[in-house]
Amino acid sequence: MERGLRRVAVLGDADTERLHEVLAGRFEVHLQDPTSTAAGQDVDAIVTACASDVELETALLGPQGYLSRERKGLLLVDVSPVSEALSREIDEAARRAGVHYLRAPLTVGPGEGGAQAYTAMVSGPREDYERALELLEALASKIVWLGAGEEARAMTRVLDVMTGVSMAMWAEALVFGEAVGLDWREMLEVMQTSAIGSPVIQSHTSLVATRDFGSSHGCEQMVQRLGDALAHGKTTGTVLTLTGMAHQMYLGALAHGRASEGLAAIIPWLEKAAGTNPGDGRTVTR
Repeated sequence: MERGLRRVAVLGDADTERLHEVLAGRFEVHLQDPTSTAAGQDVDAIVTACASDVELETALLGPQGYLSRERKGLLLVDVSPVSEALSREIDEAARRAGVHYLRAPLTVGPGEGGAQAYTAMVSGPREDYERALELLEALASKIVWLGAGEEARAMTRVLDVMTGVSMAMWAEALVFGEAVGLDWREMLEVMQTSAIGSPVIQSHTSLVATRDFGSSHGCEQMVQRLGDALAHGKTTGTVLTLTGMAHQMYLGALAHGRASEGLAAIIPWLEKAAGTNPGDGRTVTR
């Protein structure tokens, strides 16, 4: 555990261009085929950045996955926003393979001068966290170690709840504003600069103004993530009333063919449910 980190590999299809860029300034960044028997032998750490549970599960736990053979001493830092259930499977497989596993999902918010600022929510053994600190500092401007287990995954669910409820509130308010005759763009402009104009709303405003309801985070993903949060709420006895309502709204959008669209896909679904006519030549993206 005393050996430093010098050679790093990045796997996955999520944000890989940025990850390569920020890591290249401090480490030797290697491209590898995870199914190769030689993969992991010439690097000190692997950073996995996957867009979904399925992608990460295939890369790490599949028949030819990274953790299907022994890689003693390797550090695995996963920045993907995946479920606790999958993370526990990865932890077990990592232990069998002799790999040190650190959960470090990233969240992004506004930084200085309009730039994006990344926060790493980290959990795993403290000694692995300390070993990975230089790597984490390259990935994020703020790092919070939350505990030795799955706390980082739980924190992502907390943020999912905030995101889902915020977007549901915004969508409902927009449709209500349409119904009472407010101009679409003027309404969005006021909302964006208001006290409740959160970063997640602000990041979607320019697209929604043109009735583009796509984003990097999909409607289908939000259904899964809010469902996970509700499941945890049941096991802990936590009342998640607003989360349940937001989940139903996203389920409705999903059922009406908007799985491939983004978090704002609930807006046109609510318009359809309310019988609201977008008007003014605007076209709902389908």
